[in-house]
Amino acid sequence: MASWWLTLKPSNDRLWQPDVAQTAWAEINGDEVTIHNVRNCDYRTETDFTPHWETRTVRLSQITGMDVAINYWGSPWIAHPIVSFQFSGALPLCFSIETRNTIGQKYSTLEGLYRQYTLICVVADERDCIRLRTNYRREDVYLYHTLASPAQARERFREYINAINALRENPRWYNAFTSNCTTSIRTQRS
Repeated sequence: MASWWLTLKPSNDRLWQPDVAQTAWAEINGDEVTIHNVRNCDYRTETDFTPHWETRTVRLSQITGMDVAINYWGSPWIAHPIVSFQFSGALPLCFSIETRNTIGQKYSTLEGLYRQYTLICVVADERDCIRLRTNYRREDVYLYHTLASPAQARERFREYINAINALRENPRWYNAFTSNCTTSIRTQRS
Protein backbone atom coordinates (compact mmCIF):
# COMPACT_ATOMS: atom_id res chain seq x y z
CA MET A 1 0.00 0.00 0.00
CA ALA A 2 2.79 2.47 0.86
CA SER A 3 4.57 1.79 -2.43
CA TRP A 4 1.36 2.61 -4.34
CA TRP A 5 0.98 5.86 -2.38
CA LEU A 6 4.53 6.88 -3.31
CA THR A 7 3.72 6.43 -7.01
CA LEU A 8 0.99 9.12 -6.92
CA LYS A 9 2.01 12.10 -9.03
CA PRO A 10 0.65 15.65 -8.80
CA SER A 11 -1.05 16.98 -11.91
CA ASN A 12 -2.29 20.26 -13.35
CA ASP A 13 -5.03 18.39 -15.24
CA ARG A 14 -7.96 17.94 -12.85
CA LEU A 15 -11.36 19.52 -12.28
CA TRP A 16 -10.25 22.48 -10.14
CA GLN A 17 -12.39 24.81 -8.09
CA PRO A 18 -13.02 28.02 -10.08
CA ASP A 19 -10.75 30.21 -7.91
CA VAL A 20 -7.73 27.98 -8.67
CA ALA A 21 -8.75 26.79 -12.13
CA GLN A 22 -5.88 28.61 -13.85
CA THR A 23 -2.16 28.37 -13.21
CA ALA A 24 -0.18 31.59 -13.38
CA TRP A 25 2.89 31.74 -15.60
CA ALA A 26 5.13 34.50 -16.87
CA GLU A 27 7.28 35.57 -19.79
CA ILE A 28 10.32 37.76 -19.18
CA ASN A 29 11.57 40.03 -21.95
CA GLY A 30 14.36 42.18 -20.54
CA ASP A 31 12.77 44.61 -18.06
CA GLU A 32 9.24 43.59 -19.01
CA VAL A 33 7.40 40.73 -17.32
CA THR A 34 4.06 39.52 -18.69
CA ILE A 35 2.11 37.43 -16.20
CA HIS A 36 -0.74 35.30 -17.48
CA ASN A 37 -3.71 34.10 -15.39
CA VAL A 38 -3.66 36.84 -12.76
CA ARG A 39 -6.74 36.24 -10.62
CA ASN A 40 -9.12 39.15 -10.10
CA CYS A 41 -12.43 37.65 -8.94
CA ASP A 42 -15.58 39.66 -8.40
CA TYR A 43 -16.73 38.40 -4.97
CA ARG A 44 -20.29 38.65 -3.70
CA THR A 45 -19.58 36.20 -0.86
CA GLU A 46 -16.71 33.83 -0.10
CA THR A 47 -18.29 31.11 -2.24
CA ASP A 48 -20.33 33.21 -4.70
CA PHE A 49 -18.01 34.96 -7.12
CA THR A 50 -17.26 35.45 -10.78
CA PRO A 51 -13.71 34.41 -11.62
CA HIS A 52 -11.73 36.72 -13.88
CA TRP A 53 -8.28 35.86 -15.22
CA GLU A 54 -6.14 38.64 -16.63
CA THR A 55 -2.80 39.14 -18.30
CA ARG A 56 -0.68 41.89 -16.75
CA THR A 57 2.57 43.37 -17.91
CA VAL A 58 4.87 45.05 -15.39
CA ARG A 59 8.41 46.39 -15.45
CA LEU A 60 11.06 45.12 -13.06
CA SER A 61 12.56 48.62 -12.93
CA GLN A 62 9.24 49.96 -11.56
CA ILE A 63 9.18 47.70 -8.48
CA THR A 64 9.36 50.07 -5.52
CA GLY A 65 9.02 47.59 -2.65
CA MET A 66 7.09 44.72 -1.17
CA ASP A 67 4.63 44.19 1.64
CA VAL A 68 3.75 41.03 3.52
CA ALA A 69 0.19 40.38 4.64
CA ILE A 70 -0.28 37.74 7.33
CA ASN A 71 -3.76 36.41 7.90
CA TYR A 72 -4.97 34.29 10.78
CA TRP A 73 -8.00 32.06 10.93
CA GLY A 74 -9.18 29.99 13.83
CA SER A 75 -5.95 29.67 15.78
CA PRO A 76 -3.18 32.17 16.55
CA TRP A 77 -0.75 29.37 15.66
CA ILE A 78 -1.96 29.10 12.08
CA ALA A 79 -1.15 31.92 9.68
CA HIS A 80 -0.97 32.45 5.95
CA PRO A 81 1.55 34.82 4.30
CA ILE A 82 0.79 36.79 1.15
CA VAL A 83 3.54 38.83 -0.52
CA SER A 84 2.45 41.98 -2.37
CA PHE A 85 4.82 43.72 -4.77
CA GLN A 86 4.42 47.47 -5.29
CA PHE A 87 5.07 49.21 -8.63
CA SER A 88 5.43 52.87 -9.54
CA GLY A 89 3.50 52.43 -12.80
CA ALA A 90 1.09 49.56 -12.11
CA LEU A 91 -1.27 48.09 -9.52
CA PRO A 92 0.25 45.86 -6.81
CA LEU A 93 0.49 42.11 -7.46
CA CYS A 94 0.07 39.49 -4.73
CA PHE A 95 1.61 36.02 -4.59
CA SER A 96 -0.14 33.50 -2.35
CA ILE A 97 1.02 29.89 -2.05
CA GLU A 98 -2.04 27.71 -1.46
CA THR A 99 -3.63 24.31 -1.89
CA ARG A 100 -5.20 23.73 -5.27
CA ASN A 101 -8.50 22.07 -4.45
CA THR A 102 -10.59 20.08 -6.88
CA ILE A 103 -14.32 20.75 -7.16
CA GLY A 104 -16.00 19.76 -3.89
CA GLN A 105 -12.72 19.26 -2.01
CA LYS A 106 -12.30 20.95 1.40
CA TYR A 107 -9.03 21.59 3.18
CA SER A 108 -8.01 19.31 6.04
CA THR A 109 -4.68 19.60 7.84
CA LEU A 110 -4.62 15.83 8.35
CA GLU A 111 -5.32 15.14 4.66
CA GLY A 112 -2.68 17.77 3.85
CA LEU A 113 -0.05 15.25 4.99
CA TYR A 114 -1.07 12.60 2.44
CA ARG A 115 -0.81 13.84 -1.16
CA GLN A 116 -4.36 15.12 -1.34
CA TYR A 117 -3.64 18.64 -2.61
CA THR A 118 -1.52 20.11 -5.34
CA LEU A 119 0.51 23.22 -4.53
CA ILE A 120 -0.36 26.42 -6.40
CA CYS A 121 1.05 29.92 -6.31
CA VAL A 122 -1.87 32.24 -6.99
CA VAL A 123 -0.91 35.55 -8.56
CA ALA A 124 -3.73 37.97 -7.86
CA ASP A 125 -4.84 41.53 -7.76
CA GLU A 126 -4.36 42.84 -4.22
CA ARG A 127 -8.09 43.65 -4.02
CA ASP A 128 -8.87 40.00 -4.75
CA CYS A 129 -6.34 38.25 -2.53
CA ILE A 130 -6.54 40.42 0.59
CA ARG A 131 -10.15 41.60 0.37
CA LEU A 132 -11.31 37.97 0.08
CA ARG A 133 -9.82 37.33 3.50
CA THR A 134 -10.86 40.58 5.23
CA ASN A 135 -14.32 41.23 3.80
CA TYR A 136 -15.69 37.79 2.98
CA ARG A 137 -13.89 35.26 5.17
CA ARG A 138 -13.69 37.76 8.05
CA GLU A 139 -10.14 36.71 8.88
CA ASP A 140 -7.67 38.89 10.75
CA VAL A 141 -5.11 40.30 8.30
CA TYR A 142 -2.02 42.27 9.27
CA LEU A 143 -0.11 44.19 6.61
CA TYR A 144 3.61 44.78 7.09
CA HIS A 145 5.60 47.11 4.88
CA THR A 146 9.05 45.59 4.55
CA LEU A 147 12.32 47.49 4.55
CA ALA A 148 13.41 45.68 1.39
CA SER A 149 15.09 47.95 -1.12
CA PRO A 150 13.70 48.04 -4.67
CA ALA A 151 16.65 45.84 -5.73
CA GLN A 152 15.86 43.28 -3.01
CA ALA A 153 12.15 43.36 -3.91
CA ARG A 154 13.04 42.78 -7.59
CA GLU A 155 15.11 39.76 -6.58
CA ARG A 156 12.21 38.29 -4.57
CA PHE A 157 9.82 39.04 -7.46
CA ARG A 158 12.07 37.12 -9.88
CA GLU A 159 12.10 34.18 -7.43
CA TYR A 160 8.29 34.11 -7.41
CA ILE A 161 8.24 34.30 -11.21
CA ASN A 162 10.64 31.35 -11.37
CA ALA A 163 8.44 29.47 -8.89
CA ILE A 164 5.18 29.97 -10.82
CA ASN A 165 6.82 28.87 -14.05
CA ALA A 166 8.34 25.82 -12.35
CA LEU A 167 4.98 24.81 -10.81
CA ARG A 168 3.28 25.13 -14.18
CA GLU A 169 5.81 22.76 -15.75
CA ASN A 170 6.32 20.45 -12.76
CA PRO A 171 3.38 20.30 -10.33
CA ARG A 172 4.22 19.53 -6.69
CA TRP A 173 2.29 18.09 -3.79
CA TYR A 174 1.23 20.33 -0.94
CA ASN A 175 2.21 18.97 2.47
CA ALA A 176 0.89 20.55 5.68
CA PHE A 177 4.35 20.36 7.29
CA THR A 178 7.00 20.28 4.59
CA SER A 179 5.61 22.03 1.49
CA ASN A 180 3.02 24.61 2.50
CA CYS A 181 2.31 28.34 2.22
CA THR A 182 5.17 29.22 4.57
CA THR A 183 7.83 26.58 3.96
CA SER A 184 7.55 27.01 0.17
CA ILE A 185 8.81 30.59 0.35
CA ARG A 186 12.38 29.73 -0.53
CA THR A 187 15.11 31.36 -2.50
CA GLN A 188 15.10 30.04 -6.05
CA ARG A 189 17.78 31.18 -8.43
CA SER A 190 17.36 31.01 -12.18
